[in-house]
Amino acid sequence: MQFKLTVPVIPIGVFSDSSKVVTIAEILHQHGIHCIEVTLRTTQALACISALKKSFPQMLVGAGSVLSQDDFKAAIDAGATFVVSPSISDSLIELSHKFNDIQYIPGFTTPTELAHALLLGCTILKFFPAEYAGGVKYLKAITEPFVKYSFSIIPTGGIMPSSIKQYLAIPNVIACGMSYIVDSTLIDANDFHALEDRVKETLDSITQ
Repeated sequence: MQFKLTVPVIPIGVFSDSSKVVTIAEILHQHGIHCIEVTLRTTQALACISALKKSFPQMLVGAGSVLSQDDFKAAIDAGATFVVSPSISDSLIELSHKFNDIQYIPGFTTPTELAHALLLGCTILKFFPAEYAGGVKYLKAITEPFVKYSFSIIPTGGIMPSSIKQYLAIPNVIACGMSYIVDSTLIDANDFHALEDRVKETLDSITQ
């Protein structure tokens, strides 16, 4: 599938209420963000994915924290159009090749993991956990030896508005995954105004 983003940001959240996640998606849509990743860390995560696809059929809805083939298949059945893992899994990469309309995005931290994923035919990868693994300088250093390969990177993990522009300046980086703009604490408190402020702050940091 073609993984097209209107804005180089992928909100990544831990959601447990399908009605709230639809409200969040409405806010994102209003600001031009038509993509969201629901991590499979709650029992309601699959229901949230289904609710998003029902309310926003054209939205890129992803499933994150996918660790097994059962999770992968359940996410697709729920309506996910892309699937993300925190690590490299040969079995999931092999399974993903059976789904032409699903984008699988495995995660890497080291050059060894990156090389392994590229040799298995991966074209989009998640650099995780970005800020805790060494940040912008580290990512630049470990990707430079792989210039002959054509691939895209989505750094994720601890990224804030203050650093997103530096990541986006790295060749191969097409977007940043951010939990900051769909923070669980604010969701639990029903503070959607604060969430919208974070969305605006992030988008402003990209264009400034």
